Amino acid sequence: MNPNRKTPADKFLPVVLAVVTHLPNMDGYHKDRFEVVQTCLRSMTQNAKTDFTLMVWDNDSCDVFREWIEDEIRPDVFVKSFNLGKTGGRTSLMRMIPPDRVVAYADDDMFFYPNWLQPQIDLLNHFPGVSCVTGYPVRTSFRWANELTKRWAKQNAELSQGRFIPNQWEDDFADSVGRDRETHRQGTKSDFDWKIKYNGVEAYATSHHCQFISKSEIVSRVLTYDDAAMGDEKPFDVVMDKLGLRLATCERLTRHIGNVIHDELRSEINLNLESAERSAMAEEVSDGRRN
Repeated sequence: MNPNRKTPADKFLPVVLAVVTHLPNMDGYHKDRFEVVQTCLRSMTQNAKTDFTLMVWDNDSCDVFREWIEDEIRPDVFVKSFNLGKTGGRTSLMRMIPPDRVVAYADDDMFFYPNWLQPQIDLLNHFPGVSCVTGYPVRTSFRWANELTKRWAKQNAELSQGRFIPNQWEDDFADSVGRDRETHRQGTKSDFDWKIKYNGVEAYATSHHCQFISKSEIVSRVLTYDDAAMGDEKPFDVVMDKLGLRLATCERLTRHIGNVIHDELRSEINLNLESAERSAMAEEVSDGRRN
């Protein structure tokens, strides 16, 4: 008989951070992506401000990148896969997580501000029947997959329409996807933001597939796969809208980096990461004194 037969399995913590990564090489289009993904994983973990289980699904990245993940990030679950595609990797990760966990998913090119997680959890718990919450409100995301959310708000809360998202955030979004700022402004001049107020708490009536939190028993029901490595994400959003409210924080807690870190963003990232490192060092000193 196997002597480990009755050994308890390791447990997932109540909060699970999950990321799908892909860095096949460091040439051409990918020459700056190593720094982008490093920034994503470092800021996500350092600024979560809670204990968590970290899961990384890697889609056929180069050896140098995988070695860095193992040596520095040290995820609790690290799946080295052939390139299953982003949606396939995400679906596979979600189905590995036990029920009743809060799962925070992100693409590998997001930046996370200090304490990015708790305000999203607060919305998840405050509003009834939530399918997902993002900390990254973007104006164009109001164009689809919020029908159920707006319908619920009209019947049960206060729903207002306007141009609430700051213009600078929209310029940042345009920069991150390689779009000319003025072209983006003209293309969204007829778009509006939808804001919900429920029992004194406000949220936007949208979410974002590139970064969101959900409950594992909800998101594990979304079986989206795609033959393309970077397939269409809207079907995922549409299914999540049918499963419950899709919400965003009114504060920008995360943001899309894109394929390269621009100088303006780099300064902000450096300041935030330095602050996070100082806070971590102060906590270690404080813990040492208590012990």
